Amino acid sequence: MSVVRGEARRRWLVVAALVAALVAVPVTVAAWPVGAPAPAPDRLRALVRAASAAPHEGLVETRGTLGLPTLPGLEDATGLLGGTNRIRVWFEEPRRWRVALLQPAGERGFQQTPGELTIWDHERELLTKVRGDPAVRLPNATDLTPPALARRLLALAGSGDRVTALPARRVAGRAAAGLRVTPADPGTTIGTLEVWADPRTGFPLETRITPRGTGRPALTSRFLDLELRRPDRGAVSPTPRPHLRTVSVAAPDLLTRIAYRSDRRLPDTLAGRPALDSTPSVASLRAYRDGFASFLVAPLPGMYGGRVYQAALQAGAPEIRIQRGTVALLLRSSLLNAMLVRNWGGEPTFLIIGAVGQDRLTAVARELYP
Repeated sequence: MSVVRGEARRRWLVVAALVAALVAVPVTVAAWPVGAPAPAPDRLRALVRAASAAPHEGLVETRGTLGLPTLPGLEDATGLLGGTNRIRVWFEEPRRWRVALLQPAGERGFQQTPGELTIWDHERELLTKVRGDPAVRLPNATDLTPPALARRLLALAGSGDRVTALPARRVAGRAAAGLRVTPADPGTTIGTLEVWADPRTGFPLETRITPRGTGRPALTSRFLDLELRRPDRGAVSPTPRPHLRTVSVAAPDLLTRIAYRSDRRLPDTLAGRPALDSTPSVASLRAYRDGFASFLVAPLPGMYGGRVYQAALQAGAPEIRIQRGTVALLLRSSLLNAMLVRNWGGEPTFLIIGAVGQDRLTAVARELYP
C-alpha cells in the first residue's frame, strides 16, 4: 500500500485515526487560554523566516477557494489551490525531507535528498526521479505547508508593506503569536498575509492569504498536529518497494519539461519588472519579481498551447482583444489571475499568471506580442 513495506499499513491506520480525531480540534483548542508573550511583529517576522527550516513532522490541512479551471497539464497545481487537502510532512533539513499528499487511494509523495527529488505516484505505481533543481516550476504539495508558504511569501514583502500584530490563538494545540502583512502595492490582488507562529522559536503553525477587498481567506494552511523534532531517518528516506516502474526526467512537471525543450528566450524584463535568475536551459519559463505582484510567464508551443486555449475557452473564460492580431483569454479567481495570449500570426500561446490584476497581465501580453 506504500513505498515503505511493513511500516506502511501501520502508518496509514495511524494517519486515518489522526484525521478522524482531529477534525474537531481547531474548534475546541481555539478557546484555550494563550499565555505565551508575543514578540513585536517585526521581531516575529524575523523569527519566522529563520525558523521555517527547523526540523519537524506533522499533519497539515490546506483549504483553497481559488476555483481556477482545470487545464491540460496543469491539473495537479490547480487542484491543490481549490478544495481541502491533507499533507503529511517529515522535515529533517532543507535538502532532506519527505512530503505526502494524502489521497483516497494512497498518496502522492515527494522525497528530497541532497542529490535528487523523487516523486512517488501511488495510484500509477510510478517513481519519478527528477534530475537537477529547476529555477522555476509549478507549485506542488511541498510548497503548501505553513513554513513553506510563510517563508516564500514573507520574502516577497517590501519595506513599504505594513506589518501589524494579530491576537494570539492556539494552533495544533500550541500557543501561537500572529502577524499580518498588508501589501502597499495596489497592483497585487493580495490583501493580507497572516502568519501564526510559535512565539519563542518563530516556527510557522498557520499561514493565510486573503484577497484584496474580501474578508475571507482564499488559501489557508495549518498544522493539525506537529512535533518540533528531527524525524526518524527511515520516515524521511524510506526504501522504495522493489520493481516499481521508474522514470528519470529533467523537471517535475509538464510545463517545466516543455520549457526545457523550448529554444525561445523570454526577455530579462517585462512590464518594467526584472526576471529572476534562471539557467539558459529554462530561460523560456521565467518568473518576474515585483514583491507580492510577481508573475510567471511560460510559452505553450504548438498543439499543446492550442489545447490549453480551447480548454479555457470551453470553461467560460472571456476572450478579449489585446491589440491588432493578438487576443487573450482571461482566467479570474479571487487571488490568482491568468491570461492565455495568442497571436494569429504565429505561436506560441503564452501563459501569464500571478497575484495581479488584468491591467498588469495586459501590459505583459502587449510586450510579448508587440
